[in-house]
Amino acid sequence: MNLCKKIFKLALWSAPIGVNIGILSYLIFSPSFNPFSSLSNFEHFFQNSVSVNLVDLFIWALIGIIFGCSSLIFRIEYWSITKQTLVHFCTTYFSFILVTVLAGWFKLTQQTILIATLEFIIIYFIIWSFSMLRAQLIVKSLNKKLHQ
Repeated sequence: MNLCKKIFKLALWSAPIGVNIGILSYLIFSPSFNPFSSLSNFEHFFQNSVSVNLVDLFIWALIGIIFGCSSLIFRIEYWSITKQTLVHFCTTYFSFILVTVLAGWFKLTQQTILIATLEFIIIYFIIWSFSMLRAQLIVKSLNKKLHQ
């Protein structure tokens, strides 16, 4: 399968995942549980809150696509796992910060960027740790089957 097809397929799978994670995050972390409120600052562009929420859904889908498609970095076999992880982290981090700042979710101040960076690092490390543990278990299982 060529790269464009892989990216398209990943985008189709990861956009709804991004939307679902975005909605769940919003419901968990929103100070008000008003389903028609928005995280973005696009209210002045639209006449109703439904349109603003559609923009939020698009942004969540875009974040899902960024994270989903960036997983292709881990398929570059001639890179070390360290290089793959650093490139993946930088790609997802800078893309996430750019999209969320442009969406108005974070103000571009040192404090908010620092807090967002710390949260991103913590979440990234947790997900990365589980992924590495899973990969180690798969390798152990394959090695066990090879030595039987």
